Amino acid sequence: MRSIKTKLFGLGMAAAMLLSLAGCNLSTPASVGSIGDVDIPAGVYLLAQYNAYNTASGLAELATGETANDVKAVLKAECTGTIGDEEVTATGAEYVEKLTLRAIEYYAAVETKFAELGATLEDAATSEVADNVDSMWESNGDLYEANGIGKNSLQAYLLNAQKASTILTLLYGPDGSQPVTDAEYTDYINNDCYYIESVQIPLVDYSSYTMADDDQKAAIQQIAEECKSTLSEQANTEELTGSALYEAASTYVPQAMEALGATMEDATQAMYYAGAQLYTPDDLSSYGSDDYNNLTDPLDEAGMNQWTVVDLGTTLLVARRIDPLKSYTVEDLTGMYDLLTAMKSEDLQNQFYADGAALAHNLDEGAMKTYSASKIKKNV
Repeated sequence: MRSIKTKLFGLGMAAAMLLSLAGCNLSTPASVGSIGDVDIPAGVYLLAQYNAYNTASGLAELATGETANDVKAVLKAECTGTIGDEEVTATGAEYVEKLTLRAIEYYAAVETKFAELGATLEDAATSEVADNVDSMWESNGDLYEANGIGKNSLQAYLLNAQKASTILTLLYGPDGSQPVTDAEYTDYINNDCYYIESVQIPLVDYSSYTMADDDQKAAIQQIAEECKSTLSEQANTEELTGSALYEAASTYVPQAMEALGATMEDATQAMYYAGAQLYTPDDLSSYGSDDYNNLTDPLDEAGMNQWTVVDLGTTLLVARRIDPLKSYTVEDLTGMYDLLTAMKSEDLQNQFYADGAALAHNLDEGAMKTYSASKIKKNV
């Protein structure tokens, strides 16, 4: 299951991979002022600005021949997107400015709340940050240096993300001030998540990266239907044993591979095509919109505990939705999946944005002009 924690603190993890400024030898302001009692280092500001630019460049209405690397063109172009709950249409420069301010407000809110709680980071968290900083610097050092940067602000951003994660636990964890209850977890699992058993029948030969043609797909669809029938016949109880899923995979996945003109030399590899997983709303969103979700809508149409075949483009998923609380306790599921972050991250993130916007702003306009987005470098 992909990590959910990266969602919570998009400011920290997504932006942190982009830019940092510290320890440079330029005659430029070390800070752009403060928000609340939190000083905003120039590097933190530039990091937020660079991330904001990348977002704006993806929204900009550029002329033929212009690209996201054309900084002047992006800043002059019209951008339309959502900032918070508001749809915004503005020039690229204005859009970058709005997103940058929102990002440093978030940063300040996290720092403020962390201090208010008297919290500290565990050694493991700070060590992880140090390792990530070294790795990112090794990968993107040329770009950092081209923008006159060092490592300290990159580290500050990553630490800010760790602080946000710590705050989440301190507020909503088992020993938190507002702990999520078992009843809340149960409601979330039952009404917002899907627990899915599945066998993946491939439609792609990954040895040659070729998709099934029409005839091959028709044959593989028949194989998937046979797999569904077998699993349906065996499902005398509401949940199959894992071995039944693996047996189905070991029978039908090699057949699909053969239809693709490929072979599975080791039959035990088929076990990787079978399993069960709890999908959170964030996981499910990657399969479609509210209008139609390629995963959940076919499962809903089939009904609970009923096997169906779901076409996901590169695979036919022989799947059914079941109630995980028939086999697992809430404690089991919270240990297996990061449900705390899945449930509370968006609410906490929105609170950080609101709190940051409400803090007193004592920003230095002159310093921010010194670090104009027009000076961003996209190539080294």
